[in-house]
Amino acid sequence: MNVSTVFNQVLILFIVLVVGFIANKLKIITSDFNKKISNLIIMITMPALILISTQIEFTKEKLNTSIWILIMAFSVFILSMLISNILYKNSDEDRKPVLKFATVFSNCGFMGFPILYGLFGEVGIFYGAIFQIPFNLFIWTYGVITYKKHHQIKQIIKDVLNPSIIALILGFIMLGFNFKIPDPFYSSIKLVGGLTTPLSMIVIGATLGTVKLINVIKDKMVYVISIIRLLLIPALCYGIFYLFDPPKLALTIVVILFAMPSAAVTTIFAQEYDGNTKLASGIVSFSTLMSMATIPLVILLVV
Repeated sequence: MNVSTVFNQVLILFIVLVVGFIANKLKIITSDFNKKISNLIIMITMPALILISTQIEFTKEKLNTSIWILIMAFSVFILSMLISNILYKNSDEDRKPVLKFATVFSNCGFMGFPILYGLFGEVGIFYGAIFQIPFNLFIWTYGVITYKKHHQIKQIIKDVLNPSIIALILGFIMLGFNFKIPDPFYSSIKLVGGLTTPLSMIVIGATLGTVKLINVIKDKMVYVISIIRLLLIPALCYGIFYLFDPPKLALTIVVILFAMPSAAVTTIFAQEYDGNTKLASGIVSFSTLMSMATIPLVILLVV
């Protein structure tokens, strides 16, 4: 994939992001409305996109690629947790959970999926959904425990089995029975799933519009985490697993998803569990802005 193709795909997404930013500044998208759009994406459009992505021919090659993605994702998540535990061991208690969470979890859904779709089409979304299996497992176990020491097992199971994972399970069942969704249902679901990319970028842009950047750039940890999140972790992922000669597409997708900025839910978790919301918002916003430069660079190096 040449430089202009990569640049154009990323530029398209960031132009839509700017639309969301402007809409927030013009008071067209308020915080409450932005939250409702986020829920629409999580509960409806992203599961629809994942479901459609499973309407492909499942081959031994795709199975092999999926297994590699799971192995690499699980391994890098564990490595990221170890790194965060070491780096922030002596940090202030009110900042530590946010620092750990923002380092470990990338914005693989809201930002990663649109980029994968732009680069690889529906097969990119399929493999992205595979990546979300360990992502969801760790975010609702390690992520919650980072903020809150005690959490009910029933609630963790409920959170892990979210609409996206349910859509993936349903899709695998249809793959196993070679069942194809008939029209007009297929076209309708695909149309709804297609909303994920523009809505996701609009949500991110609108979120950035609520943050005062001048207050963010004063905190040196914002820079540290952004560099670790955007460059160090994907570099370690690529450097380690390149030696094991995995399928190129598997390695490419995992590296790209780990190269996304800190997860948008970093702020949501901080709000839910009485964490440092200002720090969380600052890290998410600044790493997202930095990713405008780092994502094209990472893609060019691995695609």
